[in-house]
Amino acid sequence: MAETAVRIVVLCLAAAMVCASLRAQRPEMATAISLAVGVAALLMTSDAIAAMSGGFHQFLQMAALEGERAEIILRAAGIAIISELGVQICCDAGETALAGRIRLAARIAMLGMAMPLVAEIADAVTSVLG
Repeated sequence: MAETAVRIVVLCLAAAMVCASLRAQRPEMATAISLAVGVAALLMTSDAIAAMSGGFHQFLQMAALEGERAEIILRAAGIAIISELGVQICCDAGETALAGRIRLAARIAMLGMAMPLVAEIADAVTSVLG
């Protein structure tokens, strides 16, 4: 996995140099190259993502989280990763306002998904105190 990280860093640094030289004359080409390299870098992490997924499932089993609770956590992690990718792409394209909207939408989606867990915690607290 360390070799993959080094390859990604080298790929991204090379792309950054190409994009910096292109940005003055062809900003749309620089954005396209940045996007393509970002997707390639993400695809290069597939082994790490698979390992992380296995470790996450082990954690859920150890914590005795099953069913809807585990699904909420997995979906929230997916939203966080996908939204961060979108935010970075928007920032690279100079669209920081759109990046902010992605962040806000992701937070609202995760909060909405977490409401059943919040209600469950509130019920548990009420039953302990009442």
